[in-house]
Amino acid sequence: MQLRRFLPLLIAVVLAISILYYVESSLPASSGTTNTIKVVYPDSLDESEVTDQFAFQILQAEGFRIDPTYYDSASLAYQSLVSGQADIAYDETGGSFQIAGNQQTTCVGGYALGGAFLAIVGDGITSPSQLLGKTAEDSGPGTITRYLNDYWFKQAGVAVNANAVSNSSVFLKIGRENYDLVHDLETGVAQEIVVDDFILPDIANPSVNTTSNGGPFHVLFTAPNNILETCYTVRDSWLSNPQNQQILVKFLAAQYEAQRIFISSPAGFVPFAQKFLPLSPAGEVQYTSTNYPANFIYWPYGLYNLQGNQSLSVKFQNTVNFLIQAGVLSSPVQNSSVKPYGIVNKYFELAALKMIGSYNYPNQFWVTPSFAADIHSWVPSWMGTLN
Repeated sequence: MQLRRFLPLLIAVVLAISILYYVESSLPASSGTTNTIKVVYPDSLDESEVTDQFAFQILQAEGFRIDPTYYDSASLAYQSLVSGQADIAYDETGGSFQIAGNQQTTCVGGYALGGAFLAIVGDGITSPSQLLGKTAEDSGPGTITRYLNDYWFKQAGVAVNANAVSNSSVFLKIGRENYDLVHDLETGVAQEIVVDDFILPDIANPSVNTTSNGGPFHVLFTAPNNILETCYTVRDSWLSNPQNQQILVKFLAAQYEAQRIFISSPAGFVPFAQKFLPLSPAGEVQYTSTNYPANFIYWPYGLYNLQGNQSLSVKFQNTVNFLIQAGVLSSPVQNSSVKPYGIVNKYFELAALKMIGSYNYPNQFWVTPSFAADIHSWVPSWMGTLN
Protein backbone atom coordinates (compact mmCIF):
# COMPACT_ATOMS: atom_id res chain seq x y z
CA MET A 1 0.00 0.00 0.00
CA GLN A 2 2.82 2.38 0.94
CA LEU A 3 4.71 1.56 -2.28
CA ARG A 4 1.59 2.17 -4.38
CA ARG A 5 1.11 5.49 -2.64
CA PHE A 6 4.61 6.72 -3.46
CA LEU A 7 4.96 5.08 -6.90
CA PRO A 8 3.96 8.21 -8.90
CA LEU A 9 6.54 10.25 -6.97
CA LEU A 10 9.26 7.67 -7.57
CA ILE A 11 8.48 7.59 -11.29
CA ALA A 12 8.63 11.41 -11.43
CA VAL A 13 12.01 11.45 -9.69
CA VAL A 14 13.45 8.79 -12.03
CA LEU A 15 12.12 10.69 -15.05
CA ALA A 16 13.64 13.99 -13.84
CA ILE A 17 17.03 12.32 -13.26
CA SER A 18 16.88 10.72 -16.72
CA ILE A 19 16.12 14.04 -18.40
CA LEU A 20 18.90 15.83 -16.54
CA TYR A 21 21.31 13.02 -17.50
CA TYR A 22 20.26 13.45 -21.13
CA VAL A 23 20.95 17.18 -20.94
CA GLU A 24 24.33 16.76 -19.25
CA SER A 25 25.31 13.93 -21.63
CA SER A 26 24.81 16.31 -24.55
CA LEU A 27 28.15 17.86 -23.62
CA PRO A 28 31.16 16.98 -25.78
CA ALA A 29 34.22 15.30 -24.30
CA SER A 30 36.92 17.62 -22.96
CA SER A 31 39.67 18.56 -25.41
CA GLY A 32 42.24 19.18 -22.67
CA THR A 33 43.28 22.64 -23.94
CA THR A 34 42.37 25.98 -22.33
CA ASN A 35 41.60 29.44 -23.73
CA THR A 36 39.92 32.12 -21.59
CA ILE A 37 36.85 34.05 -22.80
CA LYS A 38 35.81 37.03 -20.67
CA VAL A 39 32.07 37.69 -20.94
CA VAL A 40 30.10 40.50 -19.27
CA TYR A 41 26.36 40.77 -18.57
CA PRO A 42 24.21 43.81 -17.71
CA ASP A 43 22.60 42.36 -14.58
CA SER A 44 22.72 39.46 -12.15
CA LEU A 45 22.20 35.93 -13.44
CA ASP A 46 18.52 35.21 -14.05
CA GLU A 47 16.26 33.16 -16.33
CA SER A 48 17.16 35.34 -19.29
CA GLU A 49 20.81 34.24 -19.26
CA VAL A 50 20.76 30.87 -17.51
CA THR A 51 20.98 28.98 -20.82
CA ASP A 52 24.38 30.64 -21.28
CA GLN A 53 25.57 28.54 -18.35
CA PHE A 54 25.02 25.38 -20.36
CA ALA A 55 26.76 26.96 -23.34
CA PHE A 56 29.71 27.63 -21.01
CA GLN A 57 29.81 23.93 -20.11
CA ILE A 58 29.88 23.06 -23.81
CA LEU A 59 32.77 25.48 -24.30
CA GLN A 60 34.62 24.20 -21.25
CA ALA A 61 34.41 20.68 -22.63
CA GLU A 62 35.96 22.07 -25.83
CA GLY A 63 38.90 23.57 -23.93
CA PHE A 64 37.72 27.08 -23.07
CA ARG A 65 37.71 28.71 -19.67
CA ILE A 66 34.78 31.12 -19.31
CA ASP A 67 35.16 34.13 -17.03
CA PRO A 68 31.70 35.78 -16.67
CA THR A 69 31.08 39.07 -14.84
CA TYR A 70 27.62 40.35 -13.91
CA TYR A 71 27.12 44.10 -13.49
CA ASP A 72 24.16 45.95 -12.00
CA SER A 73 24.14 48.37 -14.91
CA ALA A 74 23.89 47.75 -18.65
CA SER A 75 26.03 50.81 -19.40
CA LEU A 76 28.79 49.60 -17.05
CA ALA A 77 28.81 46.21 -18.75
CA TYR A 78 29.10 47.79 -22.18
CA GLN A 79 31.80 50.23 -21.07
CA SER A 80 33.81 47.37 -19.58
CA LEU A 81 33.86 45.86 -23.06
CA VAL A 82 34.86 49.15 -24.71
CA SER A 83 37.67 49.65 -22.19
CA GLY A 84 39.12 46.21 -22.95
CA GLN A 85 38.15 44.46 -19.71
CA ALA A 86 36.04 41.87 -21.56
CA ASP A 87 36.04 40.01 -24.86
CA ILE A 88 32.28 39.66 -25.37
CA ALA A 89 29.37 41.59 -23.85
CA TYR A 90 25.69 40.78 -23.74
CA ASP A 91 24.54 44.28 -24.60
CA GLU A 92 21.20 45.89 -23.72
CA THR A 93 22.28 49.49 -24.45
CA GLY A 94 22.23 49.51 -28.26
CA GLY A 95 25.83 50.68 -27.92
CA SER A 96 26.94 49.50 -31.36
CA PHE A 97 24.22 51.65 -32.97
CA GLN A 98 25.41 54.80 -31.18
CA ILE A 99 28.26 55.50 -33.56
CA ALA A 100 28.62 59.15 -32.57
CA GLY A 101 30.78 58.00 -29.67
CA ASN A 102 33.01 56.11 -32.12
CA GLN A 103 32.88 53.03 -29.92
CA GLN A 104 33.92 50.69 -32.75
CA THR A 105 31.91 47.72 -31.53
CA THR A 106 29.83 45.27 -33.56
CA CYS A 107 26.78 43.13 -32.77
CA VAL A 108 27.70 39.59 -33.80
CA GLY A 109 24.82 37.37 -32.68
CA GLY A 110 22.12 36.59 -30.17
CA TYR A 111 19.23 34.26 -29.42
CA ALA A 112 16.44 36.47 -28.04
CA LEU A 113 14.33 36.93 -31.14
CA GLY A 114 11.34 38.09 -29.07
CA GLY A 115 11.20 40.95 -26.61
CA ALA A 116 12.06 39.83 -23.07
CA PHE A 117 10.63 42.88 -21.25
CA LEU A 118 7.17 44.16 -20.42
CA ALA A 119 5.61 47.01 -18.46
CA ILE A 120 3.36 46.20 -15.51
CA VAL A 121 1.09 48.76 -13.87
CA GLY A 122 -0.72 48.77 -10.53
CA ASP A 123 -3.64 50.62 -8.94
CA GLY A 124 -5.97 49.23 -11.60
CA ILE A 125 -4.40 51.42 -14.31
CA THR A 126 -5.34 50.27 -17.81
CA SER A 127 -4.21 53.11 -20.12
CA PRO A 128 -0.98 55.13 -20.47
CA SER A 129 -2.73 58.48 -19.86
CA GLN A 130 -3.69 57.33 -16.36
CA LEU A 131 0.01 57.47 -15.48
CA LEU A 132 0.21 61.25 -15.85
CA GLY A 133 1.37 62.63 -12.51
CA LYS A 134 2.65 59.20 -11.48
CA THR A 135 5.98 57.34 -11.47
CA ALA A 136 7.35 54.73 -13.88
CA GLU A 137 10.48 52.81 -12.90
CA ASP A 138 13.03 51.22 -15.21
CA SER A 139 16.79 50.63 -15.25
CA GLY A 140 17.54 54.21 -16.19
CA PRO A 141 19.22 56.07 -19.08
CA GLY A 142 21.30 53.99 -21.47
CA THR A 143 19.29 50.80 -20.99
CA ILE A 144 16.78 48.96 -23.12
CA THR A 145 14.12 49.31 -20.41
CA ARG A 146 14.42 53.13 -20.51
CA TYR A 147 14.38 53.06 -24.31
CA LEU A 148 11.20 51.01 -24.16
CA ASN A 149 9.51 53.40 -21.73
CA ASP A 150 10.45 56.40 -23.89
CA TYR A 151 9.22 54.56 -26.99
CA TRP A 152 5.95 53.28 -25.48
CA PHE A 153 4.91 56.63 -24.00
CA LYS A 154 5.81 58.50 -27.19
CA GLN A 155 3.70 56.03 -29.17
CA ALA A 156 0.84 56.69 -26.74
CA GLY A 157 1.25 60.48 -26.94
CA VAL A 158 2.02 60.77 -23.22
CA ALA A 159 4.78 63.15 -22.06
CA VAL A 160 7.59 61.94 -19.78
CA ASN A 161 10.31 63.57 -17.72
CA ALA A 162 13.35 62.26 -15.84
CA ASN A 163 13.44 64.89 -13.07
CA ALA A 164 10.47 64.74 -10.71
CA VAL A 165 6.78 63.89 -10.38
CA SER A 166 4.70 66.25 -12.51
CA ASN A 167 0.97 66.39 -13.19
CA SER A 168 1.63 66.98 -16.90
CA SER A 169 3.95 64.01 -17.51
CA VAL A 170 5.12 60.61 -16.30
CA PHE A 171 8.20 60.65 -14.06
CA LEU A 172 10.75 58.10 -15.31
CA LYS A 173 12.62 56.98 -12.20
CA ILE A 174 15.78 54.85 -12.05
CA GLY A 175 15.07 51.50 -10.41
CA ARG A 176 17.18 48.46 -9.63
CA GLU A 177 16.70 44.70 -10.04
CA ASN A 178 13.45 43.00 -11.04
CA TYR A 179 12.41 42.11 -7.48
CA ASP A 180 13.20 45.62 -6.22
CA LEU A 181 10.99 47.00 -8.97
CA VAL A 182 8.16 44.64 -8.02
CA HIS A 183 8.49 45.73 -4.39
CA ASP A 184 8.26 49.40 -5.45
CA LEU A 185 5.14 48.63 -7.47
CA GLU A 186 3.50 46.82 -4.58
CA THR A 187 4.34 49.55 -2.08
CA GLY A 188 3.27 52.47 -4.29
CA VAL A 189 6.75 53.89 -4.91
CA ALA A 190 6.04 53.38 -8.62
CA GLN A 191 2.86 52.82 -10.57
CA GLU A 192 4.57 51.31 -13.63
CA ILE A 193 7.67 49.12 -13.85
CA VAL A 194 9.59 47.58 -16.77
CA VAL A 195 10.81 44.07 -15.91
CA ASP A 196 11.88 40.78 -17.44
CA ASP A 197 8.74 38.88 -18.30
CA PHE A 198 9.68 35.85 -16.19
CA ILE A 199 8.33 38.01 -13.30
CA LEU A 200 4.80 37.72 -14.69
CA PRO A 201 3.71 34.55 -12.79
CA ASP A 202 4.84 36.14 -9.52
CA ILE A 203 2.71 39.23 -10.15
CA ALA A 204 -0.25 37.20 -11.43
CA ASN A 205 -0.40 35.03 -8.30
CA PRO A 206 -3.90 35.59 -6.79
CA SER A 207 -2.41 36.00 -3.33
CA VAL A 208 -0.24 38.86 -4.64
CA ASN A 209 -2.48 40.48 -7.25
CA THR A 210 -4.70 42.25 -4.73
CA THR A 211 -5.66 45.84 -3.96
CA SER A 212 -3.87 45.60 -0.62
CA ASN A 213 -0.62 44.94 -2.53
CA GLY A 214 -1.12 47.88 -4.89
CA GLY A 215 -3.05 45.92 -7.50
CA PRO A 216 -4.85 44.84 -9.45
CA PHE A 217 -1.85 44.53 -11.74
CA HIS A 218 -2.02 44.64 -15.51
CA VAL A 219 0.45 44.32 -18.40
CA LEU A 220 0.32 47.70 -20.10
CA PHE A 221 3.08 47.36 -22.72
CA THR A 222 5.03 44.47 -24.26
CA ALA A 223 8.35 44.82 -26.07
CA PRO A 224 8.16 44.80 -29.87
CA ASN A 225 9.39 41.63 -31.57
CA ASN A 226 10.51 43.36 -34.76
CA ILE A 227 13.67 45.05 -33.43
CA LEU A 228 17.19 43.97 -32.46
CA GLU A 229 16.73 44.43 -28.71
CA THR A 230 19.87 42.75 -27.36
CA CYS A 231 23.01 41.22 -28.82
CA TYR A 232 26.41 39.76 -28.14
CA THR A 233 28.82 42.51 -29.06
CA VAL A 234 32.61 42.69 -29.41
CA ARG A 235 35.23 45.36 -30.01
CA ASP A 236 36.33 45.62 -33.61
CA SER A 237 39.98 45.64 -32.50
CA TRP A 238 39.42 42.26 -30.78
CA LEU A 239 37.53 40.93 -33.78
CA SER A 240 40.34 41.79 -36.17
CA ASN A 241 42.40 38.93 -34.73
CA PRO A 242 41.72 35.73 -36.78
CA GLN A 243 42.12 33.56 -33.67
CA ASN A 244 39.45 35.61 -31.89
CA GLN A 245 37.14 35.18 -34.87
CA GLN A 246 37.43 31.40 -34.46
CA ILE A 247 36.76 31.74 -30.73
CA LEU A 248 33.69 33.87 -31.45
CA VAL A 249 32.24 31.34 -33.89
CA LYS A 250 32.62 28.56 -31.31
CA PHE A 251 31.10 30.80 -28.62
CA LEU A 252 28.02 31.51 -30.73
CA ALA A 253 27.71 27.88 -31.81
CA ALA A 254 27.61 26.83 -28.14
CA GLN A 255 24.91 29.41 -27.39
CA TYR A 256 22.65 28.17 -30.18
CA GLU A 257 23.30 24.54 -29.31
CA ALA A 258 22.28 25.25 -25.70
CA GLN A 259 19.05 26.84 -26.94
CA ARG A 260 18.30 23.78 -29.05
CA ILE A 261 18.86 21.35 -26.20
CA PHE A 262 16.54 23.16 -23.81
CA ILE A 263 13.85 23.90 -26.39
CA SER A 264 13.78 20.18 -27.14
CA SER A 265 13.79 19.34 -23.41
CA PRO A 266 12.01 22.01 -21.32
CA ALA A 267 11.68 19.46 -18.50
CA GLY A 268 15.46 19.14 -18.51
CA PHE A 269 15.81 22.92 -18.37
CA VAL A 270 14.01 23.18 -15.02
CA PRO A 271 16.46 21.23 -12.79
CA PHE A 272 19.43 22.71 -14.65
CA ALA A 273 18.18 26.29 -14.14
CA GLN A 274 17.33 25.65 -10.49
CA LYS A 275 20.95 24.68 -9.84
CA PHE A 276 22.01 28.19 -10.85
CA LEU A 277 18.94 30.06 -9.57
CA PRO A 278 18.29 28.52 -6.14
CA LEU A 279 16.50 31.66 -4.88
CA SER A 280 14.12 31.93 -7.84
CA PRO A 281 10.59 30.64 -7.20
CA ALA A 282 10.05 27.18 -8.70
CA GLY A 283 6.98 28.39 -10.59
CA GLU A 284 9.01 31.17 -12.18
CA VAL A 285 11.57 28.72 -13.57
CA GLN A 286 8.84 26.34 -14.74
CA TYR A 287 7.04 29.21 -16.46
CA THR A 288 10.22 30.27 -18.26
CA SER A 289 10.93 26.76 -19.54
CA THR A 290 8.01 26.90 -21.94
CA ASN A 291 7.01 30.58 -22.09
CA TYR A 292 10.41 31.70 -23.36
CA PRO A 293 10.57 29.33 -26.36
CA ALA A 294 6.86 29.98 -27.02
CA ASN A 295 7.60 33.71 -27.32
CA PHE A 296 10.90 33.40 -29.25
CA ILE A 297 13.00 34.56 -26.28
CA TYR A 298 14.77 31.21 -26.39
CA TRP A 299 15.44 30.77 -30.10
CA PRO A 300 17.69 28.25 -31.92
CA TYR A 301 18.40 29.93 -35.28
CA GLY A 302 20.22 33.16 -34.41
CA LEU A 303 19.13 36.70 -35.28
CA TYR A 304 20.88 37.87 -38.41
CA ASN A 305 20.43 35.19 -41.09
CA LEU A 306 16.65 34.85 -41.14
CA GLN A 307 14.25 35.86 -43.89
CA GLY A 308 10.90 37.57 -44.49
CA ASN A 309 9.97 40.23 -41.95
CA GLN A 310 12.72 38.89 -39.67
CA SER A 311 15.45 39.52 -42.24
CA LEU A 312 18.43 41.57 -41.10
CA SER A 313 17.67 44.48 -43.44
CA VAL A 314 14.09 44.80 -42.17
CA LYS A 315 14.95 44.47 -38.48
CA PHE A 316 17.94 46.80 -38.77
CA GLN A 317 15.70 49.56 -40.14
CA ASN A 318 13.04 48.84 -37.52
CA THR A 319 15.70 49.11 -34.82
CA VAL A 320 16.97 52.44 -36.14
CA ASN A 321 13.39 53.79 -36.19
CA PHE A 322 12.83 52.48 -32.65
CA LEU A 323 16.01 54.12 -31.35
CA ILE A 324 15.07 57.41 -32.99
CA GLN A 325 11.60 57.34 -31.42
CA ALA A 326 13.16 56.45 -28.07
CA GLY A 327 15.46 59.48 -28.35
CA VAL A 328 18.66 57.42 -28.53
CA LEU A 329 19.54 58.39 -32.10
CA SER A 330 19.02 61.85 -33.53
CA SER A 331 19.13 60.66 -37.14
CA PRO A 332 19.24 57.39 -39.12
CA VAL A 333 22.44 55.37 -39.38
CA GLN A 334 23.54 52.82 -41.97
CA ASN A 335 24.99 49.42 -41.13
CA SER A 336 28.09 50.35 -43.12
CA SER A 337 28.61 53.44 -40.94
CA VAL A 338 31.11 51.47 -38.84
CA LYS A 339 34.10 49.93 -40.63
CA PRO A 340 35.11 47.23 -41.33
CA TYR A 341 32.50 44.92 -39.76
CA GLY A 342 29.40 47.13 -39.67
CA ILE A 343 27.11 47.92 -36.76
CA VAL A 344 25.73 44.38 -37.11
CA ASN A 345 27.66 41.54 -38.70
CA LYS A 346 25.86 38.35 -39.71
CA TYR A 347 28.79 36.26 -40.95
CA PHE A 348 30.19 34.97 -37.66
CA GLU A 349 26.72 33.84 -36.65
CA LEU A 350 26.33 32.23 -40.09
CA ALA A 351 29.55 30.27 -39.58
CA ALA A 352 28.35 29.15 -36.13
CA LEU A 353 25.00 27.94 -37.47
CA LYS A 354 26.72 26.00 -40.25
CA MET A 355 29.07 24.48 -37.68
CA ILE A 356 26.21 22.92 -35.64
CA GLY A 357 24.01 22.05 -38.62
CA SER A 358 20.26 22.16 -39.16
CA TYR A 359 17.68 21.82 -36.38
CA ASN A 360 14.12 20.61 -36.77
CA TYR A 361 11.98 22.48 -34.26
CA PRO A 362 10.28 19.92 -31.96
CA ASN A 363 6.55 19.38 -31.87
CA GLN A 364 5.98 21.02 -28.48
CA PHE A 365 2.55 22.12 -27.25
CA TRP A 366 3.27 25.80 -27.98
CA VAL A 367 3.82 25.07 -31.68
CA THR A 368 0.43 26.43 -32.76
CA PRO A 369 -0.50 26.89 -36.43
CA SER A 370 0.56 30.53 -36.10
CA PHE A 371 3.90 29.55 -34.56
CA ALA A 372 4.49 26.98 -37.31
CA ALA A 373 3.70 29.59 -39.95
CA ASP A 374 6.30 31.90 -38.42
CA ILE A 375 8.94 29.16 -38.50
CA HIS A 376 8.27 28.49 -42.18
CA SER A 377 8.25 32.22 -42.95
CA TRP A 378 11.40 33.18 -41.05
CA VAL A 379 13.75 30.19 -41.12
CA PRO A 380 15.65 29.35 -44.35
CA SER A 381 15.22 25.69 -45.25
CA TRP A 382 18.93 24.90 -44.77
CA MET A 383 18.64 25.81 -41.07
CA GLY A 384 15.86 23.29 -40.46
CA THR A 385 12.10 23.09 -40.23
CA LEU A 386 9.43 21.54 -37.98
CA ASN A 387 9.38 17.93 -36.84
